[in-house]
Amino acid sequence: MHTPPDWLQGLFAVLPTPMVSGGGLDLDGLDRVVEHYLDGGAAGLVPASIAGEGDLLDDAERRAVIQRVVRRAAGRAPVAVGVPDERTDRALAQARVAAGCGAGALLVKPPRGDAQQILAHVGAIALAMRMPIVLLDHPKFGGRLPLSLLQVLVDGVPEIVGIKVEDEPTADKMARLRTLLGPRLRLFGGLGGVHCLHELEHGADGFFTGYPHPRALVDVMDCWRRGERAAAAAANARMLPVALREQADPDTMILQRKTLLRDAGVLREAVVRPRPPARWPA
Repeated sequence: MHTPPDWLQGLFAVLPTPMVSGGGLDLDGLDRVVEHYLDGGAAGLVPASIAGEGDLLDDAERRAVIQRVVRRAAGRAPVAVGVPDERTDRALAQARVAAGCGAGALLVKPPRGDAQQILAHVGAIALAMRMPIVLLDHPKFGGRLPLSLLQVLVDGVPEIVGIKVEDEPTADKMARLRTLLGPRLRLFGGLGGVHCLHELEHGADGFFTGYPHPRALVDVMDCWRRGERAAAAAANARMLPVALREQADPDTMILQRKTLLRDAGVLREAVVRPRPPARWPA
């Protein structure tokens, strides 16, 4: 593979999973979420990720969410599904469900462990699925991915076509990755878009994030790509307050996003499932 698909760029919206009081799924609300992000300029959709509470869904719920997003997207945008489990057998099961539901790519979280464990895990998924893979590079919540290991992964696993860089300082790592690997893969920011302007300056091809006002982030990208640097900076200033609030309290990031989407009429309720303390900004 090693040539990223043309569609793998721009904003890939990490979708919140709508829920109702008591914790059940609101699949009608999920339709509205899909439309909200597509109307806001998202180029792709990312259901059932950790920022979408995908790790808190049971197998039936996870399948229902992915199926609903693929059906609602109806070919208007590719769907990249998160594969967050660190056990290879469970990750393979998640990847197979994603592929069976019509996903076009996988967002794979490397497991905590040494380089050989990471290579074995990612390689097993790639060999079994033969699908485009975007690696999640977030050292607080997965395996560490130093540049030397990323080069080995990209050289040895041609299905890897992108990296979601959340290893801060993100822009610096993007610049070093671009120098090391050239155009062989796409680089994406995350973290709610809080570093988006600096990441664009250092080679970002887009963003994987559920930032709740997608048009604002897309405006930054559009201005930047047209060479309108002052307009990009102004657009960034408009989106930054929400991103900074998320960064200031990442434990409530999912609730913050759902609350804003509820207030905008996208969600009926701002309900989140309880989880062990963890920080997963996306």
